[in-house]
Amino acid sequence: MVEIEIPQKVFHSFEFIKKYEPIDESYMLQQVLLYGIHDLAQEMAVKLFSEEKITIGEAAKMADLSVGEMMELFTSRGIRSRITVNDFEEGLSNALDMFNE
Repeated sequence: MVEIEIPQKVFHSFEFIKKYEPIDESYMLQQVLLYGIHDLAQEMAVKLFSEEKITIGEAAKMADLSVGEMMELFTSRGIRSRITVNDFEEGLSNALDMFNE
């Protein structure tokens, strides 16, 4: 078990939500953490990819997204792909090899 101090602003949001949707505080906090860690993982993946510290595949794995979804996220943030023609051709070749086996 972990004890945390909930900021007043979050507490007020909890109270507001409970007013309209009577749910357990423990469950609500779990949901906040799940949504928060998902958003944080995406932000970190974008940051690390932008800094050229990880590949697009690693970023997608970190963000729990497909590579296509990750590319869409990068596009929405104005981040250009660093995939070269050689990278594309190698990926295509690997995919074709998998289907031919």
